[in-house]
Amino acid sequence: MINKANKKIGIIAILVIILVVCLSTYIKSGKDKLVKNDNTSIFVEEENPNINEDEKIEKLKDKNIVVEIKGEVKKPDVYQLNDESIVKDVIEIAGGLTEEADISNINRAQKLKNHELIYIHNKSEVKDNVSYAQNTVTTSNNSGKININCAQLEELKNLNGIGEAKAKRIIEYRENIGAFNSIEDIKNIDGIGEKSFEKLKDQIDV
Repeated sequence: MINKANKKIGIIAILVIILVVCLSTYIKSGKDKLVKNDNTSIFVEEENPNINEDEKIEKLKDKNIVVEIKGEVKKPDVYQLNDESIVKDVIEIAGGLTEEADISNINRAQKLKNHELIYIHNKSEVKDNVSYAQNTVTTSNNSGKININCAQLEELKNLNGIGEAKAKRIIEYRENIGAFNSIEDIKNIDGIGEKSFEKLKDQIDV
């Protein structure tokens, strides 16, 4: 009887030891996972600021031209934009046009240039026909060349070999197709070939 009792006690003791070992292993494993998760969270939290900084740097690289807009816009100021931006983009960034803005002669598809000045006239301004045509969108081009993306009829007619008919075609091209990307694109106008281009290429700009 004593031997049987001792055997039972021994078996129970072994089972208790096994149970204790299993519980200890389980608790230790849980702690390791918790520590690992905590470390991972800390790593992610520390890493995110670096990612955000990289994104900011990339965005700044994209915005690589500076343009000033004045006149009848809600927030006239100097703005930094992507070099593929057009006049419409800077108008929108500046809060849009005021109710008094005159956009009748604005080429909003015109591609912007670095350090360019855009001026939006007021409807009530007294306009001299020629100066208004030339300055509804005013650029800071000091070369004396005519910008074929914003020049109006009378100004285009001053170019070598460009009469009223060809000047109208240039304007129609801008309105229907979009801005000229280079001065060579003017050869897309019907009636302006290589010979005509050679005569006026030193007078024009985009």
